[in-house]
Amino acid sequence: MLSTEKEKLKTIVGKIQAFGRSNLATNEAILHALKNCESCELNKITNLSKKERYEIIDDIDNSIITIFALYSPEARDLRLLVAYLKITNELDRAAKQSNAFIRDFPGVITTDVDKDFILEYAVPLQKSTVNTLSNVVSLLAEKDKDMVQEQYTEIVIEESKNDDLYKIIEKSLLKKMKKELHLSYEYQGVMAALRRLEKIADRSLSIANLMHYAKIGGEIGNQ
Repeated sequence: MLSTEKEKLKTIVGKIQAFGRSNLATNEAILHALKNCESCELNKITNLSKKERYEIIDDIDNSIITIFALYSPEARDLRLLVAYLKITNELDRAAKQSNAFIRDFPGVITTDVDKDFILEYAVPLQKSTVNTLSNVVSLLAEKDKDMVQEQYTEIVIEESKNDDLYKIIEKSLLKKMKKELHLSYEYQGVMAALRRLEKIADRSLSIANLMHYAKIGGEIGNQ
C-alpha cells in the first residue's frame, strides 16, 4: 500500500469511528434518560440530524471512491473499503432507530401505563444495546486478528442476549395487554418503541460481520 493511500484509509477509519461514537453517545444518553425517567425527557438528547448524517456519509463514501479510482487497492484493502461503504449505511440505520425512539417513547409512556414495569425491561435492553455499540466502535480500530475475533465474539454474544431480552419484553407486554385491554394501544406503542433499541443491536452485529470479513476474511454475514 502506498503511503498516501494508507493515510487516506486511516482518515476514513477515523471518520467512521467518529460517526460510530456519535451513535454510541446518543444511545448512552438514552440509557441515562431511562435510568432517570421521571418524565423521560428524551427530547433533550443531542443527536445528528438527517442532513448531518448524510453529509458525513457522502464525505466518507466519496473518500472511499477516490481510493478506488486512484490506487486500485489489493485484496485486503479492497475488502476493507467494501466493508466501510456498507458500514456507513448500517450506522445511518442505527441512528434512524435511535432518533425514532427518542421521538416515540415519551408519547407512549403515559400516566395510564405501568411505567415502572416498562422501565424494568427497557433499561437492561438499552444497556445491552449500548454494550454492542461500544464493542463495535472498538472493533473498528482494532488491527490484531486475535483481538478482532475476540471482540467479534463478544458482539455476537451480546446481540444474542439483546434478542433474548426483547423476546422476554414482548412476552411480558402481551400478558400485560391481556390484563389491561383498555391500554392495548399504548402497550403496543411501547413494544414498537423498544423494538427500535433491539434493531440498533442488530445493526451493530451487521457492522461486526462486515469488520470480521474485512479483517479476517470469509463471507459477509456467515461468521
